[in-house]
Amino acid sequence: MTDRTEQMALDDSLKVDARETARNVRNFLTFDFERYQNFAGLNASDLSVVDDSHLSSPKMDASGVSAHGGVNHTESSFNRIIEAEQACKAIYKSIINCRNGGRTPYQDILAKVYLQHEDDYKVQGELGYEDSQYFVKKRQALCEFADRFEKWKNWYNVPYLKDLHSYK
Repeated sequence: MTDRTEQMALDDSLKVDARETARNVRNFLTFDFERYQNFAGLNASDLSVVDDSHLSSPKMDASGVSAHGGVNHTESSFNRIIEAEQACKAIYKSIINCRNGGRTPYQDILAKVYLQHEDDYKVQGELGYEDSQYFVKKRQALCEFADRFEKWKNWYNVPYLKDLHSYK
């Protein structure tokens, strides 16, 4: 049996449910992204300057274990921080990698709402869209994020993060 990604690549009849996918992404960016930032000790504004050069190796004692039941909690905690940091990078890169043209202001919408924490009504006004038109564009932006996130979560070595697509 093939996994969902292989099935998606092999089966053109597999249709993405745009509304449900957008809902999944909205929840992911609102709740999970915030949790990853908290674990990593990052703010959204920190992400534009985060690169791979500031990471260091875990610090362990000579035996590789601590005095707490034979488990190295420092290493476990450090690994969780690194994974959260990698998840944040994948999310940030997915957002800034979205299209950002006149008819496709997806990067602007996502960056302003989920990185700069601007309200939708403010972003809508800045972009000059009517209510319904803005929310169609936002849904399209969220779906594009889901597509691009598949690449960047693998790039940053966090492929176990959930597929945000919902299929019909």
